[in-house]
Formats: sequence, structure tokens, C-alpha cells
Amino acid sequence: MIKTAITPAKGGLPSRRLISDVIYASGAYQALLKSRVPKRLVLAPVDILPGDGERADNIFQGHFEFGGFSLERDDQEPWHVEGMPLAWHKELHEFAWLRDFVANGSEAAKRHARALIASWVTEFGIFRPYVWDEDVLSRRLIAWFCHSPFLLEAEESDFNYEFLRSLRRQYIHLSRLAKSKTKDPDRVSTWQALLYGALAFPDMSKQCAKILASLETELGRVVLADGCHISRNPERHLTLLGELIGIRNTLMSANEMVPVAINNTIDRLAPAIRFFQHGDGSLALFNGGLRLPDGLCDNILALSDATGRPPQRFPQGGFERLKAGRALLILESGEGGRDAQIQRDAGLLSFEFSYGRERLIVNCGAVRDPDSAWGKALAATAAYSTLGFDNINAVFPPREPSGENPEHVTRNEDEGNIWLDLESNGYSDSVGVLHRRRLYLDASGQALRGEDQIIPERMPPSGRSHFSLRFHLHPDLSISRSASGKNILIRTPSGTGWKFLTAAPRLALEESVYCSMPGERRHNQQIVINGQLIDQEPILIKWALTRLSD
Repeated sequence: MIKTAITPAKGGLPSRRLISDVIYASGAYQALLKSRVPKRLVLAPVDILPGDGERADNIFQGHFEFGGFSLERDDQEPWHVEGMPLAWHKELHEFAWLRDFVANGSEAAKRHARALIASWVTEFGIFRPYVWDEDVLSRRLIAWFCHSPFLLEAEESDFNYEFLRSLRRQYIHLSRLAKSKTKDPDRVSTWQALLYGALAFPDMSKQCAKILASLETELGRVVLADGCHISRNPERHLTLLGELIGIRNTLMSANEMVPVAINNTIDRLAPAIRFFQHGDGSLALFNGGLRLPDGLCDNILALSDATGRPPQRFPQGGFERLKAGRALLILESGEGGRDAQIQRDAGLLSFEFSYGRERLIVNCGAVRDPDSAWGKALAATAAYSTLGFDNINAVFPPREPSGENPEHVTRNEDEGNIWLDLESNGYSDSVGVLHRRRLYLDASGQALRGEDQIIPERMPPSGRSHFSLRFHLHPDLSISRSASGKNILIRTPSGTGWKFLTAAPRLALEESVYCSMPGERRHNQQIVINGQLIDQEPILIKWALTRLSD
């Protein structure tokens, strides 16, 4: 667990003073949030995710672990700590950790959860930047609605009044935010929170139809026709599926009809998640996605009741999946184009490769704070298993307004053998080269061969001619060079041997880093083939990864 902050937040939350912050914090605006306080809620939405009672004990003891960062605090109230990054504060104020107190289930857990909420209402009951932003606010409301039966006391009390009063004020503010434009590319949580409020507040039920219509529109925007989410983040596919299952089950418990669009999206997301699943049951690491606790992926898929098989490819999402024997390769082709405002990572034509439950070639992962130095480094092309130039990031093709993009992917199969031919213009503007990648996976899954061709379209600018073809290796692998130094030998934890071969003259083993879970930062190695463009002659690099006989 990371003990120090990447982006210090002096005195707690970072300072921010936007025009909207000034308006929302004004007395006039706060007066608009006043409303009749309900005495009760008529429904508790369904939270399908399991809690961790031990984590609640840790919080009770002053150990706060959020966003991959850990804090020890004696007074048990974490609201104004110094030195923690914004990602830590956001996760704290989202209150998803309430499910851990529910999992604990004790009276002491109830009292402590109520005490934390009461102190939060005192400190943040009126608008504060970040804390009342749409993304954090919507997730906090979802948590408060879902766990209200655990929090509310049986008889009327001061806590019940203050809790419901704050819940109502926050809900009204979110409903106002929902009417405005936002930079957030995914507002499903906003409409989920508003739907839960419409179902839970006794006087809001008439809003349900309108909110559901907005939710359906949002789902049509963020989930592409092939089932891929616009973020291309495998983890977001899973969390979105969990949100939709919760919405579906909540509507059913309220005897409300579940819209066809929600059921259809669940049916499309489940195969998409299976697409990104490696043999160990966890998801591949692309575009900011991280691993979630073991078994969670399969549990959510089981709750979805969707049995669709994973597709071979996402033509709109821009991914390819090669499965042969026990081998699995997942590659980001970039097909379909990307919205530059959404696409942060630069892993064009990168891939991950696993055999059975063991991962061999990986990407470096991510952190919860994408704007931090580490977040930016892990989003760079060099953090992916693909071709890079002098620490310059590859650029994904733009998404055409018509929705039609020229195809740069050709796939052929014959008797279980799979060929994949891809082409990338990701360095056309910055370096002036075309990258062609050809992959072949044999039917047994025990031989992966590749050809990476670099075709100069012009002489690259000064200082941009050096390239590196990277293959990041999972940290559980044992890596060594052959006696000749020309091959790389790989041994998996189960004892299986693999050999990486290439005729390229500049083959190296270099240090890398692996961040697959919040707070994780493991040392690993990467195979790197280095080279330099001398003239406008194309360069062809051939390589292979083969399983050694037992």
C-alpha cells in the first residue's frame, strides 16, 4: 500500500474557486435546496456488491485506505487530513465503504457509521468543491440510499432528521446538475442516484419515468453497438454491469417495469466482460482499468443472468481477442476511432497474453489518480506492450462523425490457427512512420509469432528516430537470458517454460513496473527491442514466444 501522497492536498482538499463553486456556495443558492424533510424512505435500493467487515474494523481503528493510499489517524475522523491526493479524498466522500459496515452488522458498526455521517453533515452539509461535484455526489447518494435501513434508527431521532435533510438537499442539487452540460463522459451514476431518490422519497415517484428515459439515452451513448464502453476500460464494463443489475433488481423490488434498454445493455455488457477476462478470472489492464477482488468478476456475471459468449472482436470498441487452446491474447486495435476528450491512454496496438491462469505479457496497469505523475506515466505508450518512439505517445485515430472509420484490421482463421494483420497511423504526424503488426497464434496456443514493420513516410524529425518494441512481463515470472544471450527464457509459477526469440540485434531486459490493483507497485521486467531509423527504408522485426516442452 502506498503510504505517501502523489499529489499533496494541503489542509485536506485542494483549493478550487470556479464561478460555479462561488454560485453553489452562496446563501441564495443554498436556500434553493431547502425542501420538506421526509420522515422516512419508502424503499431501499439494492446494493449487489459485497462488503468487507474487516475493513470496517480497520476504519473504526483509524486506518483509512482509499484510492490505493493508506492513512493512520487517531481521532477516527478523516475529513481534514493533509498530504493525501484528491483520489483518496474522493473515494472517502463517496461513502462506498458503508457496505463494509453493513457487512460487519454489529451495533457498534451502526453507531460508528452514524457518527461519521453526522460529522460529515456538520462539516460538508453545504456545498464544498469536489465533495459536491457530480461524480462524487451521485455515488454518495447511491450509498446513502442503499444503506439507509442500516443507518436509520427505528424511532424518530435527531440523526434521522439530519440524515434525511442532508440526503434531500444533496438530491436536489444533483437534479439541478443533471440538467446542465458536463465534462463527465459517463453520467450513468447520476441517473442511477436520481432514480433511487425518486423511488425512495415518498413524494418523488412521478419523476421515475422521466429519469428512466434519461438513463436509457445515456446508456445508448456510453455503450457502443458492439457492447464496448466508450472508455474502453475493462473495469468500467464490470462496474457498469453491477450498477445496472442493482437498478434492475431495485425496480423489480419496487414492482416497477424494467426498461428493455436496461436488460439489453446487461445482455451486451456481460459478453464484453468475458471478452476481457484472462484465464485467472480477472480483467485485462487497458485504459485505466485495474483488477478487482478475486471472484468479483464471476460473481457479478452470475448475478447478471446473461449467458452470452465473448465475441472475437469489438469493431466499434477497437479490440481483438485471439483464443487457441489454453492461450488468450487481447489486443487494442484502435478500430472505430476514439474521442480525444475521452481517450487518455496511448496503448495503440498493445496486447496482453496469458496461458491458462498465468499471465505472461502484460500492460503496466494504472492508479486511481490519473492526473498524478504516476497516472500520466502509466497512460503513456511506453507502459504498454507495443511499439514506441522516444517517449512519444501514439495517437489513436479520431472517431469519425459518421461513425464509419476505415478498417485497418484483417483477421484470418484456418483449422484453429489465427492470423491478425493490423495497421496504425499513431506516429504518422509526430514521427512520420506507419506501424504494421502481424500476429500469428497456432491452434495449440503454444506458439505466438509476430512481425512488427516500421515504414517511414518521411525522415523523422531530429531526436525522434529511436524506437523501442516493448513486451512487459508479469512480475510472478522468472526471467533469464539464454547462454548465447540471444533469447529470453521465462518460467511461470507452475513451472511451465517459455522462450522469447528474435533475430533483432539489440535485445534487452529492462526494469518495469506493474500496478494492477490500487496501491500496488510491483517491480517486474520488460523485453525491449531497440533500434533507430537511419533512412526511409522499412524495418521489419520478427519475434516469437513459444512454450517449451515439459
